[in-house]
Amino acid sequence: MSATFIKISKKLWSRISESRWTILYISFAVCQMIVSIIIEAVVLRLNEDGSRALGDLNNRYNNLKNQPNFTAQAQFIYMNYSYPSYLAQYLSIIDGNIWFIVFEGFLTALCLSALYFQNTIEIISIGLINICLLLFGSIQTYQSFKWIRRINLQIDLDFISYMTPTDLANLHLPNTVLYAEIVQLAFLVLFVAASIFFGYKLYGEFGWNIYKKIGAGINTQAMYRTYLIFLLLTKVDFFLLSGFQILNLIFLYGDAAHNIHTIIIQSVFVAIVIPTLGLGLWGVRSENKVALLIYAICSVATIVNFLYILASFIVQRDESLLTFLDILGITLIIMSLVTAYMAYNNFGEGLKLHFQRKQYEGIGNPEEKGRFPIDD
Repeated sequence: MSATFIKISKKLWSRISESRWTILYISFAVCQMIVSIIIEAVVLRLNEDGSRALGDLNNRYNNLKNQPNFTAQAQFIYMNYSYPSYLAQYLSIIDGNIWFIVFEGFLTALCLSALYFQNTIEIISIGLINICLLLFGSIQTYQSFKWIRRINLQIDLDFISYMTPTDLANLHLPNTVLYAEIVQLAFLVLFVAASIFFGYKLYGEFGWNIYKKIGAGINTQAMYRTYLIFLLLTKVDFFLLSGFQILNLIFLYGDAAHNIHTIIIQSVFVAIVIPTLGLGLWGVRSENKVALLIYAICSVATIVNFLYILASFIVQRDESLLTFLDILGITLIIMSLVTAYMAYNNFGEGLKLHFQRKQYEGIGNPEEKGRFPIDD
């Protein structure tokens, strides 16, 4: 085990230090992770402060209702949202902040994987993922502005008759979090540009790898690229689908309006993510039609579930971030299904023989056991 770890570490370091572009690429990736996580941690802390302030506001308003001079307004700025409803909304935003932080770590691991395997498909996709993160950050900023404004208008409506303008202003939620989120956006723009530029440079360096692994056959290279795209999509699907559905489960647990049957169904969909993706990947590699059919059925069921979540829960709560993740998840599943179908059409064309040959060649080398050298 230790020998394998040392071997992998040495190979990773040799790939990182191979050229100035590989060094700059991973340096920016690590820098992005550190800077983005620090800023998002600040955003998380400010949103936690906002959630505590909402709890205090709810207590203050309940005390106000017990006063003899209280006159019920029975008016709401947004739908029938009371302070507990706004608090639940803030807790959902906090969950989104945590998801962003964890995803930055996942993205850095994906960058290391791209360098280790010198995978041009992953290099290209990382630039696209950074664009999605930029969209996520933009929606996050808009969502904060929207809910802070609604909450402060509700505060004015509820307390204006009982407080001086100065005291009323002190009750308002501060918009400090918006400044932190705007700074996050500025850095994300920089990181998007860097990932695209360095990705372009590395694409030229790594482009010969498929030729080296597979050979000069254009059809075989195309089949292998299809496999690499599907492999990449399963990695992203794992994190996005699991993350989104866990966020949705947290929301359901925190909302008493949803019964236990809904929670059980959503828990089942969370539990089948890994088996479904694993079955799909194994089906493509082994050219197993039954496995790929089961994968397709589960994927279609997941799409239906995502549409159900979107229509039943997310839209009703004006959840911008979860709406974005839901639509992105559906898009990725469709892309995975299309890629799986393309791989299915390649069954029997010879790519499976390459996997089997490479696996057989590694049997005599203990350090190669348990992995597929074709992915190097």
